[in-house]
Amino acid sequence: MKKSLLSGLVLAGSFLLFNNDALAAELSNSTSQPSEAEENIVYYDTDKQDILITDEVIIRTIEPEESLKSRLGINTLNNGVWDLLGSETVYSNSSIWHSTGGDFKVEIEQTDFGPVIYQLRESDPYIDDNVGKQYVISGSKYFALEYRGISGYVDDDGVKGAAEFYMAKLTHKGNGYFMAFFD
Repeated sequence: MKKSLLSGLVLAGSFLLFNNDALAAELSNSTSQPSEAEENIVYYDTDKQDILITDEVIIRTIEPEESLKSRLGINTLNNGVWDLLGSETVYSNSSIWHSTGGDFKVEIEQTDFGPVIYQLRESDPYIDDNVGKQYVISGSKYFALEYRGISGYVDDDGVKGAAEFYMAKLTHKGNGYFMAFFD
């Protein structure tokens, strides 16, 4: 009995070590841009937190029904109406979605427990801009990233008077996650 318990612990420990090594390797190969400093990373665990508010973003865990209502145009928070731009399954980078400024929201159905790293980016002709920090999300749930005050990214490079945003999923690229985009 003790021998099988010890074998199980060794096996579980090696699995955790393998996953951490695999995550580190995936992180180091995930982007051609230089790695961000630790202060540019925000951690959020959907299993332990309901909401996280920073200067640039609000991250909320949402129920699948709330996500569906949001995609149908039903206002669930009474704080303004979000316009659904579209939705898709994302493996690495989403499609480009045009925003006229103000606020921008991405709802994500994260199917892995993570951690998964997300970065909102603004598409430009030569170098894409990172919008805010990288967000490391743990837990397998629906959540929303609400970016506040992103009007500074509106330019004339693409669609006149609009910013061209896309969500980069920097890890877990083998699994597609459903994402909905709102302006």
